[in-house]
Amino acid sequence: MSTLEPLQLITRENLRKYPLDQANNTPSISVSPLALTREPSPFVLRSPSMLRITRCLVLLALVSIICGALQAQQGQDLASLAGVVTDASGAVIPGVSVTLKNPLTGVVYAATTNKEGFYRIPGVVPSQTYEVTFTATGFSDARFTNVPLLVASARTQNAQLKAGEAVAIEVSVEGERNTVNTIDATIGNNLDIKAVDELPVLNRLSPVVLFSQQPGVSSVNGTTLSIAGARSDQNAMTIDGLDVNDIAAGSSTSMVGNAPVDSIQEFRGTVAGLLASSGTGGGGQFQLITKSGTNKFHGNINEYHRDASTVANDWFNNNTNPKLPRPNYIRNQFGGNIGGPVLKDRLFFFFNYYGSRIVQSGTQNRIVPLDSYRAGNVSYIKATNGSTACPANSRQDTTPQCIGVANINTLDPQGQGFNSNIQSVFNNRYPHANLLSQGDGVNSGVYRFTFPQPDNHNIYVGKVDFSLTQTQRIWARATVSREDRVYAAPQFPTDPLTFPFQDRSYGYVIGHNWTIGNNKVNSFEYGDNITVFNFPTLYNPTGLNTFTFGGGTTTFLNGAYAAPGSQRRRVPIPVVRDDFNWTIGRHNLSFGGTFKFIKTNSLLTNDYNFVTLGLGGNRTTLNASLRPSDIRAGSTASNTYDSAFALALGRVGSINSNYNYNAAGNALTQGSGAVRRYRYYQTELYFGDIWKVTPHLTIDYGVRWQYYSVPYEANGLEAVQNTTFDSYFAARQAQSRSGISSNGAVPFITYNLGGKANNGPDLYSPNYKDFAPRFAFSYNPASDPKTVFNGSVGIVFDRTVINAVNFVQDQSSYLFQNTAPQPYGGRSSANADLLNDPRVGSNLSIPAPAAAPAITKPFTPYVTNNVGNGLLSGQFNTIIDPKLKDPYSLMYNFGMQHEFPANFVMRLNYVGRQGRRLLAQADASQLIDFPDNASGQTLNQAFSNLVVQARAGGAFTNQPFFQNQVTGGTAYVYNNYASLLYAGDFADTVQALYASGRLGPNIGMPTQFAGNTFMTNKGFSSYNGFLATLSKSSSKGARFDVNYTWSHSIDNVSAVANFIPSSQGFGYVCDVTQPRACRANSDFDINHVISADFIYDLPFGRGRTFGANTPLWLDEIIGGWTLSGLPGWRSGQALNTNTSAFVAGYANNSPAIFSGDRGAIRRRVHKASNGAVTLFDDPTKAGAAFVGPIGLTIGNRNVLRGPSAWGMDAGLAKTFKVIPEKVNLKFRADAFNVFNHPVFSAPTSANQNIFASTFGTLTSMQLWNGTSYRVAQFALRLEF
Repeated sequence: MSTLEPLQLITRENLRKYPLDQANNTPSISVSPLALTREPSPFVLRSPSMLRITRCLVLLALVSIICGALQAQQGQDLASLAGVVTDASGAVIPGVSVTLKNPLTGVVYAATTNKEGFYRIPGVVPSQTYEVTFTATGFSDARFTNVPLLVASARTQNAQLKAGEAVAIEVSVEGERNTVNTIDATIGNNLDIKAVDELPVLNRLSPVVLFSQQPGVSSVNGTTLSIAGARSDQNAMTIDGLDVNDIAAGSSTSMVGNAPVDSIQEFRGTVAGLLASSGTGGGGQFQLITKSGTNKFHGNINEYHRDASTVANDWFNNNTNPKLPRPNYIRNQFGGNIGGPVLKDRLFFFFNYYGSRIVQSGTQNRIVPLDSYRAGNVSYIKATNGSTACPANSRQDTTPQCIGVANINTLDPQGQGFNSNIQSVFNNRYPHANLLSQGDGVNSGVYRFTFPQPDNHNIYVGKVDFSLTQTQRIWARATVSREDRVYAAPQFPTDPLTFPFQDRSYGYVIGHNWTIGNNKVNSFEYGDNITVFNFPTLYNPTGLNTFTFGGGTTTFLNGAYAAPGSQRRRVPIPVVRDDFNWTIGRHNLSFGGTFKFIKTNSLLTNDYNFVTLGLGGNRTTLNASLRPSDIRAGSTASNTYDSAFALALGRVGSINSNYNYNAAGNALTQGSGAVRRYRYYQTELYFGDIWKVTPHLTIDYGVRWQYYSVPYEANGLEAVQNTTFDSYFAARQAQSRSGISSNGAVPFITYNLGGKANNGPDLYSPNYKDFAPRFAFSYNPASDPKTVFNGSVGIVFDRTVINAVNFVQDQSSYLFQNTAPQPYGGRSSANADLLNDPRVGSNLSIPAPAAAPAITKPFTPYVTNNVGNGLLSGQFNTIIDPKLKDPYSLMYNFGMQHEFPANFVMRLNYVGRQGRRLLAQADASQLIDFPDNASGQTLNQAFSNLVVQARAGGAFTNQPFFQNQVTGGTAYVYNNYASLLYAGDFADTVQALYASGRLGPNIGMPTQFAGNTFMTNKGFSSYNGFLATLSKSSSKGARFDVNYTWSHSIDNVSAVANFIPSSQGFGYVCDVTQPRACRANSDFDINHVISADFIYDLPFGRGRTFGANTPLWLDEIIGGWTLSGLPGWRSGQALNTNTSAFVAGYANNSPAIFSGDRGAIRRRVHKASNGAVTLFDDPTKAGAAFVGPIGLTIGNRNVLRGPSAWGMDAGLAKTFKVIPEKVNLKFRADAFNVFNHPVFSAPTSANQNIFASTFGTLTSMQLWNGTSYRVAQFALRLEF
């Protein structure tokens, strides 16, 4: 189970958790409480009044009635049945009465064939056991039993009637779950109740691991799914028609409230060929339905268990010397369900409980003072041990003769020596170091400890179905999710519970299905999914102060107490939906839509005083007069001593105080947190027609329209900037072309109040023109009724990933957050600073923090006296482009299906996607070439020449640009930035030259921000794929699905909306001046994927092929065995290179230029002679095949491929008939990654660097369906 942590805003230059000291008028950037890459973080516990709820319901009901229906998925969670009735000669028979009945619930549907002999029954509740009866005067009846009608699927059931009054013909189609689709051109697979129940699933919290059992899916871990070229945040999931996507985080498969496997009846995944009725988002569509009660009581009680004795070890643990033990992890999943009748054929109920208890331990390292330091001694590395020189890495545990103790009473300018308050904290708060080999070894070591990290789930699902009449049905389902988890370590093991995670999400939906006559069906639903997450910090004895024991530029010791702060989130999404389906002759018309009123409520509490003790503020190093005379020369010895000495004195380095403000600009009480309440609406409407042109040709056409309102902050806590990306960047380009260098050469970006609550401009303009036409056909030749040719074309719009919008907004809320910096030091000497700076008092008391600074509007960040200073300190900014529009894709597919004997169905399809206007983060501060007007040479030409010369290792030649524009000329650049030149690090060189005062303002990069990220529509993509599926319906106990995908996805940027490029070094548009410069393999591109599922009831025992007449005692041994599995294989995912050279953007790590032979980068995952696992046949040759960027010339993205992977999950089940036909006891043994095959993760970012000695080294394992090593799980199920 992965650890949940709120996502921090992290920049390349600033990896600290808390804000740095900043100059006046340079506010801190807050961390959004809604930003989570995996599960979540925040919420506010607040409920709307009943009056507001009532008003909304009335309004939504009126809108539904007026529109005739409002939904987005054409009753997508229902099924339909259609077909043609003929006589023995093949002539169609009109007027045939068709009756569809579910014997488990008594529900009956009816239809009559038209003059072409065609009938259609839409809006059918999915079930596996329908009976279809065909009756016509002058013909014998025909009855088909055990007809499976699967969720969101159209089944074709033709019939041939014989003339005369013969006895009715009955045919069982049990197991025929797959037939050719003669209705539309959708592509996807259904997994019915047997698949959901029998296939091995490690984490039974939800069936998402089975989502990858679709063609067209690219994934390396089984949970982050990119489908048919779409971004992974564009998948849509519904349960009983209700949207359950985690709309705040935008993750691929996270469900609000979860969906325990034993509560799910079946689901369908659709990857392409979407009808007009489908598609919230442009990715895969997954529709799940919960189980229902029937006329018979049914249910189960179950327990699934795994512990340390049932697992293999991680490959790297086994191959480490000494070998590391297996992880200690115990998990019990248990629960049960029951369903049955309250009133026969009328009222039914179903209830499921899922519980999970995980017992595990986490490991944490904390840097703590060594015993000598605790005792009041400040140690240092001596120059010699009396006879020989001491090495720079001298430590107390290895070279104690090289460690000296300073006379700090003499060296302290105040003459006080070791601060008694600091020493008291050391001895009363810190445990003793138990890893002396870590830490600096001079004054600090490491204390490693384990801590309990339990994770407890309780999930309740209840459903009620009531047949009002034979034509009307109402139903309701509710889900309550409760999770309590420890997501992070306490500061020290004796602390009480500090970092719990709490999930209190819940959801409900109420539906009404109405069959109006023989040709109309209406489905209405209202529901709400409420996400409730809480990340509190429970142990915070220091109140509003959080302490860092600084070391100048690094942390010397971990703090004595955990940092305070909390995040909460509550996001209710009320949804109203309606579908109306009307069959008129050859046409089946559908109208529908959804309306969502989304309310994201969040609280982030980080408005505290961030105190640095020791070095910090304006004093990050000491001088020789404050050090022992015999200290070793060099930065290692001096830095180690300086950090310990300044902290021992108890010096207060800085106090940075965070403040929040309301919309009026008034500072709020510290510790009260920042509350955000965003509001917005989503409306989706559609019209579609399924036109049976002939008995063999069906055409589907329609249009879908969506309108997503622009989010606004209800309390007016919303700021907008004064420019668009294009206008700002155009101004920069014009300035650069002209060679103008001055502080006012580039316009400054300012912020003012915006949004609906302030009667100000929106974050971006709303999109009213999102019309998506769809067209499809299905042709079933009369000469070959078991073959279908189909195809479709249409536009799909991406849904707004709301978290990305709100997160970006909160990162730029300069009007509502600010930092009051109070740095100490900065005098003429370190001696003067230590003499005059304050020192910590008893109980870590500190001087009064600075007051909250005033906020002025409009606000211009990182500008003082009309001079930008953000570039000087490497500041980043994030902005939503006011011209942002909804992304869209043109999708098309063509294919054929054929049904073979023995229940085989083959589907072959070509799928294409052209993504346009895709979300892409672009850096408006990216480097732009700049001319020297005197010489005509440009910045790029000069820098490129020096890069080539630096790599050649020879002398440099003077470059006119640097001679004229840089103080000190070419010699200064070459001699001071040789390492940057060698790497080709263009942006860092320009920033450093400007920061040193040797390069003029706005040359190459603007002075206001080092990185200025705009969320734009500058992304585009292209996908082409061949998707094949071979399915076998159950016969002779065997069934399976095999999917193969051969595809290629290309784009210019692949990052999803909920992504921070500045913290990763990639994910930007490479070069805005050349949008196609990085058009290459998509980050998620995997060329070949095979996935499969199988279930095989072994042919032994009573009623089976072998031993059909065995005695009961023998049948208990050999009978009732079932084998199931999920085998799979994929080729390597696209893999990038990097160079630690930031060229076009200050945080955009540039890919290397491939200049060698393709054979040099041949993959062969193997263990090298040094024990490391490497991706390449020869890592040295592979690295040498690349060179770093040269000027603005960079390499292509994703020219490499990561490791391929294969694995298999398998299950073996034995059913014991306790009471025949009534009660069974089932034993299951599931093995995940049954062959314990290592699946290696791609190299880390550091090991993608061509200059690193570890280029191509593999250091971790990739999860395969939830585990990186073999896990055995055993279960008992009592089923009735």
